[in-house]
Amino acid sequence: MEVGAEASDLKRSWRQALTVILATFVASRLLLVAIAAIVELALPLAGARPGFTSRPVLSSLTGGDAVFLLGIAADGYHAAPLHGLYLDWAFFPFYPVVVRVVSVLTFGDLAVAGLLVSNVATLAASWLLYRLGVPRLGHRRALLAVVYALIAPGAVAFGMAYTDSLFLALTLAAVLAAERGRWGMMGIAYGLATITRVPGIILGVPLLFVVLSAGKPTWRALLPLALGPLALAGFTYYLWNRFGVWFAFLQAQTPWIKPASSASSGALPTGILPLEILLVATAGIYLFSLVYARVDRLDRASLAYVGVSLLLLLGAQRLLSVERYLAVVWPFNWLFAKRGNFVSVIWPAVSGGLFALFALLHFSGVLAP
Repeated sequence: MEVGAEASDLKRSWRQALTVILATFVASRLLLVAIAAIVELALPLAGARPGFTSRPVLSSLTGGDAVFLLGIAADGYHAAPLHGLYLDWAFFPFYPVVVRVVSVLTFGDLAVAGLLVSNVATLAASWLLYRLGVPRLGHRRALLAVVYALIAPGAVAFGMAYTDSLFLALTLAAVLAAERGRWGMMGIAYGLATITRVPGIILGVPLLFVVLSAGKPTWRALLPLALGPLALAGFTYYLWNRFGVWFAFLQAQTPWIKPASSASSGALPTGILPLEILLVATAGIYLFSLVYARVDRLDRASLAYVGVSLLLLLGAQRLLSVERYLAVVWPFNWLFAKRGNFVSVIWPAVSGGLFALFALLHFSGVLAP
């Protein structure tokens, strides 16, 4: 009877989790579409970045980096810069490959395929985050952390043709597989995450902590951790073999790391101090949570991931993308969810407001996502 009761409680918890995740997901997508429509109808877009497609709403959701990512999906990597000094070598191949495959289902429409991949990956990441959080937080707080992730300031990118949600799903899959001793699956997810976004390589640090915490590590557990560096080496070799430039993806990052003086180059528009304040304040909220929510409440693997992610963010020198970088660092959502009722009321309001504001800034071209 007790086993049957536990199974019934588990099914009820999962059903509630799926309901809340789907409701939050749909609400956030509707908000993004509404903001995109309002911006396109009501605001001048003279300085806005072009989208991959000119179709209403889709143009907003396929702007910024999506132009490069979907361009790779369409034609592969290009030898010459596509816009100004910007080479698409800076973008990793796994997301474009998935989009190209999924485009078979959309009859070759890469814009729709890109959005389909991003949004399905968002749902997958939400479920994985819930499953990973339950042992640490319990059902209610784990579900709360997922809601926070879906309405995070940088979660705007989860609804665009961007790599962020696919990257998040792969990192969570790798950690969950590691915790369950599925070393092969861990290595595959790690390798794919590494060729999805630059931060993928640092995933090896928390994964190593998980492996070590499982007891005396075996070669069977450690060897899959080589798949991340090997995947990165393979991509590096591919670009060198094609374009004759070693570490081409790093060299191609230079225009973003050292931006020029225009908004379209990834720089902050001249004289817009409030925008700088907004970005710094958003980062400050996350950093404050490390102290306010107490980092000692995170396990070592999660804390290691937060640490290396923050170090990479500082090294990247890209203030414009700070909310996106922090949106995929999932332990922050656990920190917020661990706090009491005051935070559970205030943070959703603040985060949801920032989510809407960043969507407005991105779609209007003021802030390049």
